[in-house]
Amino acid sequence: MLVMIDKKSIFTLLLLVFCGSALLAQKYKEKVESKVPTTLDRARNLKSSDPNKAIKLIESVIESKRKKIYDPGREAEAYMLLGNIYEEIDQKKLALQRYEQARRILEKTKLMELRAQNHLAIGRLSLEGGNAKSAEQEFVKCLKFSTNKSTRLQCEIGRADVAYFKKDYEKSIAIFSTIDKGWEGFLDSISLSNVEAKKSLVFSNTEELDKAKEFYFNSLNTFPTSSYNENSFRNVELANDNILANLSNIDEKIALRRDNVKFKNQRNFSKQSIIKEQLELANLYLENGEIDEAETLILTTKSLTTNQTNQEQTAKVFKKAAEISQQRGAFDEADRNYKEYDLAIDKSNQNKRMELEKKLEILKDQAKIDILNKDIKIEEKQEELLKQQLKNQKYVTGLLGLLLLGALVSFYFIMRNVKAKRKANSLLLLKSLRTQMNPHFIFNALNSVNNYISKNDEKAANKFLANFSKLMRIVLDYSQKDFISFEEEIELIELYLKLEHARFRDKFDYVINKEEEVDYNSLDIPPMLIQPFIENAVWHGLRYKETKGQLTVDITSETDHLKIKITDNGIGREKSKALKTKNQKQYESTGLKNVDKRIELINDIYAKNYAIEITNAFNDQTDVGTFVSIKIPNNPTS
Repeated sequence: MLVMIDKKSIFTLLLLVFCGSALLAQKYKEKVESKVPTTLDRARNLKSSDPNKAIKLIESVIESKRKKIYDPGREAEAYMLLGNIYEEIDQKKLALQRYEQARRILEKTKLMELRAQNHLAIGRLSLEGGNAKSAEQEFVKCLKFSTNKSTRLQCEIGRADVAYFKKDYEKSIAIFSTIDKGWEGFLDSISLSNVEAKKSLVFSNTEELDKAKEFYFNSLNTFPTSSYNENSFRNVELANDNILANLSNIDEKIALRRDNVKFKNQRNFSKQSIIKEQLELANLYLENGEIDEAETLILTTKSLTTNQTNQEQTAKVFKKAAEISQQRGAFDEADRNYKEYDLAIDKSNQNKRMELEKKLEILKDQAKIDILNKDIKIEEKQEELLKQQLKNQKYVTGLLGLLLLGALVSFYFIMRNVKAKRKANSLLLLKSLRTQMNPHFIFNALNSVNNYISKNDEKAANKFLANFSKLMRIVLDYSQKDFISFEEEIELIELYLKLEHARFRDKFDYVINKEEEVDYNSLDIPPMLIQPFIENAVWHGLRYKETKGQLTVDITSETDHLKIKITDNGIGREKSKALKTKNQKQYESTGLKNVDKRIELINDIYAKNYAIEITNAFNDQTDVGTFVSIKIPNNPTS
């Protein structure tokens, strides 16, 4: 049986497959990225083994604020981690400063759990520094912000510690009792062992030794058999020391110390921890006059010492061995033990110097962070100051803007009126310039008619006069227009050259070359634009030439403009000036001046780009002539 599947179903199926693949790819990407350790993760892993490198990584996180890659949570974590590092090297004051820096950042965030952990750390250090009031406030804030059971437990233990510090043992026990009830089933073995040890401490101070011992042994029994940190055994040892301090019977003290040695050996505590415990037990043996037991124990303890164990503890072992040998009268043995003692002291001092140098290096690195912080704060203050200045400037600018807007509106209307008047004046001037024609031409043209009449050449006179009157009519007609078609301008030029050639037939010939395929009627130009240059070529170049000259007008079409080239092989501009009479030198070509002024006005009023260039035509001949290039933009004028 065949199952028919339409195109729509296939498309839907493919879409579902695509979306599912995209979702799986995104989840895989998130899973991979979550496994990639961050800079802070790497710093945490290095904080004990290589604190200097860890601090450098933390510095890079803090410096990201300068690069505007700012995450307040990450910065706060960075300062928290710095605090952890300084705590480990016993720089409690510096650690507290870092936690305080983290708090100032966290107060501006909604990272409640991180805030709780910050208050916990500050509270713990405040209590160690003897500021119980501040510590209690921090632990209360920790409980306010935290929802994590482990963090809240530590805060409750902190409150009990504050009460213990203030010698309010009843309140301390009450809080511990609340912890027992409220956190039952949640406390891990280390936390439970520490709580029991702290209860023992409280009862030791109330001189209830039986209860103190009970809770002390509870703490021993609940301490984990594996996967523990020896620092977590510190409270158990404190409880032990408190009980021993309150015991008056030396045998009971010895029995308690033996139990501790046995316990640490069973749990594979570090050699350093066992050495410390066995030394205390040896002192008790000597105090009780049991020199044989003390000597046996010290020999066992000596076997535990190596170059890797704490040399200060090693020195104490050999010193104690030397003292026992002296009591035995074994002076040679005592001397050997004292030498070992001196050697251990030297190594201990050397190790202390190395540790001090490490601490100094760490402190140098933290100084760099302080300098970095100051730089960032200065930059932030400068930025805030700049923002405030910009804000003030905005207000001032706004006010000035309003005033300026009012002034601009007024100025706009004034300038519009001025511009309108100026344009009207320019148009009036332009119209006036259009009506002007070289008076020499008119005067000489009439002289030519008079000359024909005096010679009784009525036919030539009539013909010349007809052409002249036609030219005058065209000029007067065109003078009423801003622009005419290029075809009409060519007609005017041809008529003008016809008249001038009739007068100076023996002086020059002329030719007008133009591209036939160009539609000259579609291009508008200012009237009488080209004529003055042709007139100038005839009157100042060709008329004075000894031989017959040539005038050429070339009209070519370019990409975005029309180019008119007027070339003559006359005497040139310099010779023409030299041949002028005194009266002629006082007269400047009205036609050319009019053209320059008109072009300037037209370019200004109509935003056009008419351009004129005048140069010598033939620099290597006797008669250099004149070359005029006129550029007329193609776009029609509206």
